Amino acid sequence: MGFRGLAKQAATFALFASVSASQLWHDVNRYDAHGNECLYREKSDVVCSRLCVTDLSSCPTSLQPSCPDNQSFCADGECHDECTDDIQAQNPCHCSRSGNKLPSEAQNLVPCLTIPNVTIQQFHAWNSEEDIRIACGAEANITDQSKTVGVWDKNWIGGDIEAVWAECPAAPTPNYKYNESYWIATYAVNGALALLILVWSVYKGFAEQSVRAATLNKTSGAENHRPGSQESIVADSDSNIKGTNEKSTVEKAMLNLPSDSPAGSMNTDSNFAGVLAEGTNLSGYRNHILGTVSVWSIGVCTLLWICLLGVLTADYYGKLPGWRYGKDFSLAFESDYLLLATFLILWGISFIICVSLFILKPYLRNYFRLLTLPADGQYVCAVRPLNEIKVMEDNANKLQRSINTFSERLRTRLGRDKEYTTCPIEKTSEGRIYFTYQCTRYVLDEQTQQYAPYEFDIGTSHRRLIQQADGLSGAEVAYRLELVGPNFIEVKVPSIPAAFVREFVSFFYLYQLMILWIYYVYAYWQVGLVDTGVILLSASIKVALRVQSERRLKQMAEQEETTPVKRDGEWLNVSTRDLVPGDVIEVTTGAHMSCDCVLLSGNAIMNESSLTGEPLPIRKFPVRIDDSHYNVAEAGKMSTLFAGTVVSQVQPVTKSTDSLESDRVLALVRFTGTMSDKGQLVRRILFPNPISFIFNEQMRIVVCILVLYSIFVMAMAAYLYQGNAVAVVFYGIFAISQLLSPLLPAALVIGQSVAATRLRKKKIYCVDPQRIMTAGKVQVLCADKTGTLTRDNLEHYGGRCIDPATGKFVEFTSDLLATDRLFQQAVASCHAVADLNGQLIGNPVDIEQFRASKATIDPQPEYLDAIQTAPDTNLGKIHVVRRFQFVHARASMSVVILDESTGKLHVFVKGSFERLKAISSARSVPADYDEACADLAREGCYVLAFAHKTLDTADPARVGEFTQDELESGCDMLGLLVFKNMLKSDTAQAIAELKHGSTRTVMITGDTALTGIVIARQCGMIPENTRVLLGECKTPADEIQWVDVDTREPVADIQSHLAELGSDGFSTTELAVGGAAFERLCATGEIDTLLFKIRVFARMKPTHKVECVEHHMKYAVTAMCGDGGNDSLALRAAHVGIALSDAEASIVSPFSASNRSVMSCVELLRQSRAGLATSFANFTALICYGQVMSGIVKMCTFYFSISITQNLWMLIDGGVATGMMISISMSGPAERLAPSRPTSRILGPQMLASIGGIVMINWVFSVMSYVWLFTQDWFRCNEQAASEVNLNMWWLLGDNYESSILSFVCTYQVINNGLLVNYGYLHRAKWYKNYTLLTLWAFLIAFISYMLLADPNRVGCAFRLNCGTPSALEKLGYKSPSWYIEPYINVIQHNVIPRAARYKLWGYCLGNMAATNLWQIFVINGPVRRLLQKKKPLRRLKVKL
Repeated sequence: MGFRGLAKQAATFALFASVSASQLWHDVNRYDAHGNECLYREKSDVVCSRLCVTDLSSCPTSLQPSCPDNQSFCADGECHDECTDDIQAQNPCHCSRSGNKLPSEAQNLVPCLTIPNVTIQQFHAWNSEEDIRIACGAEANITDQSKTVGVWDKNWIGGDIEAVWAECPAAPTPNYKYNESYWIATYAVNGALALLILVWSVYKGFAEQSVRAATLNKTSGAENHRPGSQESIVADSDSNIKGTNEKSTVEKAMLNLPSDSPAGSMNTDSNFAGVLAEGTNLSGYRNHILGTVSVWSIGVCTLLWICLLGVLTADYYGKLPGWRYGKDFSLAFESDYLLLATFLILWGISFIICVSLFILKPYLRNYFRLLTLPADGQYVCAVRPLNEIKVMEDNANKLQRSINTFSERLRTRLGRDKEYTTCPIEKTSEGRIYFTYQCTRYVLDEQTQQYAPYEFDIGTSHRRLIQQADGLSGAEVAYRLELVGPNFIEVKVPSIPAAFVREFVSFFYLYQLMILWIYYVYAYWQVGLVDTGVILLSASIKVALRVQSERRLKQMAEQEETTPVKRDGEWLNVSTRDLVPGDVIEVTTGAHMSCDCVLLSGNAIMNESSLTGEPLPIRKFPVRIDDSHYNVAEAGKMSTLFAGTVVSQVQPVTKSTDSLESDRVLALVRFTGTMSDKGQLVRRILFPNPISFIFNEQMRIVVCILVLYSIFVMAMAAYLYQGNAVAVVFYGIFAISQLLSPLLPAALVIGQSVAATRLRKKKIYCVDPQRIMTAGKVQVLCADKTGTLTRDNLEHYGGRCIDPATGKFVEFTSDLLATDRLFQQAVASCHAVADLNGQLIGNPVDIEQFRASKATIDPQPEYLDAIQTAPDTNLGKIHVVRRFQFVHARASMSVVILDESTGKLHVFVKGSFERLKAISSARSVPADYDEACADLAREGCYVLAFAHKTLDTADPARVGEFTQDELESGCDMLGLLVFKNMLKSDTAQAIAELKHGSTRTVMITGDTALTGIVIARQCGMIPENTRVLLGECKTPADEIQWVDVDTREPVADIQSHLAELGSDGFSTTELAVGGAAFERLCATGEIDTLLFKIRVFARMKPTHKVECVEHHMKYAVTAMCGDGGNDSLALRAAHVGIALSDAEASIVSPFSASNRSVMSCVELLRQSRAGLATSFANFTALICYGQVMSGIVKMCTFYFSISITQNLWMLIDGGVATGMMISISMSGPAERLAPSRPTSRILGPQMLASIGGIVMINWVFSVMSYVWLFTQDWFRCNEQAASEVNLNMWWLLGDNYESSILSFVCTYQVINNGLLVNYGYLHRAKWYKNYTLLTLWAFLIAFISYMLLADPNRVGCAFRLNCGTPSALEKLGYKSPSWYIEPYINVIQHNVIPRAARYKLWGYCLGNMAATNLWQIFVINGPVRRLLQKKKPLRRLKVKL
């Protein structure tokens, strides 16, 4: 730093020039270490104050003026040819005062001659003013000045007082007259703005009176009509706009449609003011020139305020252009105090303006528009409530509840509990009015004057759907396209600059900006630059991750290609963007579905991995020509082609008994855009409800505590440091900035960002990074069985047929070809397997069943499918004439086949053994049927039953005349097909890891309960030697029957068994329930008491899985792991959903893993726990840093009138704090999941004990270091005395022993903070494996140790530690340095600590570090913690793992 820079910083800290010259609680340099008074020391070249009298004759003889001839002695104390007014005004006895500011007693004072500088032989530092007066009086031959000489403004001339010492008080600070040009401009601009806003407000109030009155009247009418009206127009972003079976259209209002068009429907509401679903409201607005000018004026004025801060900052450094360049404080009469005081005021005003604009941001622009009816405006503002999702809501104490209540009320009062979205109103080419909200078009119904998303009823019966196979007319397409909008989900990804603007528009960034501005103006710009860099780096990481996620979502959401469409009876190639509901398209191989469609003709094999996470392609079948209800949640799902899926293969059907025949594969467009299933998922991702974690709640208390602590420190500064108000305010802002570091958001985000990067390397992809923190607290993991815990492909185990003659089971056989002919035909044909280029596609069970039959699929079937049976069987060719797909509600499927060898038609039914028993003829079911099935299930087998009957007709064309129930009735049981359910190789290890990590594992499966129990036992989910009770009932209305699965004995009272506890304190009995029993428990409310007693939930439908997950979510952070398909709904519902999918990007859940193993869940929890622990480690380090720098350092700084040197400040703030924060984040995850989860409570016992212990130990060692210092002979009587130094030169206030001790002790403490929080071996890698941190820590410790232990050297002198002026160093016996050292301002001219004392201090600092390390190792992370956990465990979810 050059001389000018030093001078500038001196001017900055001229504010501190008025500090008290003595410490409050001890006399400086009064006593030595042994209690003796310090030896008097000589002080040379002391400047004397002027002696002032009313008559020059009263001056002492030696000071009486004598001027040459022709000269006169003037009021300035010098001889001049003429005493002009300017000379007279320089009277030193007036102390730079004039006019009414000059006391009347001083008006006639004139100075005597200047007293020469004196040398004081016995100088008392604690009585310096008196010593100087005595010495100066003696030099002027004043014998008894105690009676005859007074002090300016204390004792005036009169009586015995003949003269006064001109010890002038501080000169009055110059001030503005407030008529300067820049002030006049400020008044004019802000006054004009205030007047403009006032005029607009008055005009707005009058202009909106009629609209508000009409709204009130209409609202009253709507309330009266409410019982018969629909209460929603626009669905909340998280609610399903379309229902499970069909769009919800309660009370539909028909528009004026063309005569040849199908009926369309629009949801309406009689309340024209726009009361929307979930409390969402619509308001209309239109622009007005006055309002537009007003809002732009506010923006310009805000920018001018910010620019004015920039001007003052530039003026502070003398960088204003023009004639002011090089002149410091030119706008403030060259007064640094005035300039900084002005800056503080303007800074506060700017802060208030920016905060106000931030609070008013959601509705500021619309305030400067005129309110209209929604149908009449240029804009529509949709206001929807934000339903905050609270994860692990803490059992808050009274203080927490009070603060939460206050913050929620404040949030509501400020309107921050709602989301405001203003959408421009647009018109179609035909003049129809609409707006787009959350990617969905809302059209104005001209009859009701309301907006709503338009829906077309394309029918709910199969026959109605097939009747539309001829497609639409061009006119109808244009009409529908105008109403529903293009079939395109536009995801707007901002440019990088816009993404940064979006990121920075938050309160904490606003806080950071204002704090950093203080750094820049207060001669601390170097650290400001470093902090700015770190904040920009953190923001860049967040922006990069968010933009990357949005781009990935954009790739998944936006798709457009050309597809064949039938319009006006002709096939056209049309862009998918122009598809509308009711269009008929041809499905081609390789096509990407851009809308939800109903398959009308032919078969299709679909890859749904990116939508549902299902790893295997799914075969889709056309709807049958009958009057069945189309239900997309049940059987209709197998006929639905969902948007976002890919067509792997198509198969036209030209000959069918029950479906449309065509040489093309036809599909009817059902929903487009965001109305599709994929569109709903995209909307949920784009417009989520906010997530609140525990630390979000507790952060409010932490902020309050830190602010109160900052106020306390600020008050102590004002008390200890007797300075002016501006200095104290600046110090207070610095204290707040160090306690509430601007780096805190970066510290909390960086762990999450690092975890996301590491997860990606493990092929675990995250579309919602916020969920990483949630994943770190998972307590319960619900897992599907098949494909998740077990292998995807079951292994054929064998079969057991029934002898039709005796009605009894024959012996079990593993050779399928040795079974009955009909049983072989059933196995070969009763499935939905397809052949895709030599690869079998379909349900994994169906595929394994087909493989067991050794049959093949004819690629050119005459009917639906053609099966060529195994050559060795002589069964001939089988034609599948009709097929009913598997439906969860029926738990069965069936086919009608034509046996080519006999010409007969057969019906084969396949399903669960319970279902087949219910529909088969009783005479064909063996007496030991239930027992045989149960025995196989107990072995862990997957059991399917088959039934059969022969149709009376041999005409395939007549098959379509029968319903499914008619075809399946009267069947005879054929036998059982058995598969082995094999565990994945690493499932048992994963379950063990999860249990070791205190994560309860639960199975939710659609398989039988007995099979689930076997698998749960095999993988260790159910511990060994644990009794399992199975609860089942036929229907939810029946009572649950409990049975011991091992003894097969019924259990009347399960509570007595559950009450038997094992050595771990938990029950030795586990429960398992079937789907009907689960429904029964939910209906009776017993599920809440038995939830954590149930380990296996079996025979669960997809909706059951969602309910089960939601019940667990009431009590614990719950994760759901599945392989897609039937698990997709539960994956979306859980706090943390992990889809085991081969697709790199899946929107079915927040996380998707390419490694299709439960170990992916273990890895996710490992990385998430490490990320959460890292974020809290950084938070702890920054809080401890703030306590050191804003507490210990500041208290000592202002008590002793010292300062840490400038370079050391920059090293600590810019290097140590920032470097440690980055290197802490480099710690990897622990090798295993720890038995406890990382804390997420900022005010939890672990965080409080860690921070409190570190802070307390550091305070004790800091205080004791000064206690030790005051016992040292080399220090006492060489103390820092404010009266002996120039306090304007703040950067030199470290030239003393007090500052040296403070510098070394606190620097060691700050460096050590990084190592202390690195002891996260429970959830992060061992501390010694963070090589980045250890390298940085070792370097910094070595660096500071070198400065402390080494003799004076270039490094230490650069930091002004253990150094001094060359002459002082030579006196101490050191070699004179060859580099420049700015003179030391203390009396002894150095701060070199004696060598022996240096080693003592070094050992003391190491002891400080050792004490805090031992605290962390043994108390926070070691045996003390384990002992306390054992005695007082904090596991809030007390359940059996």
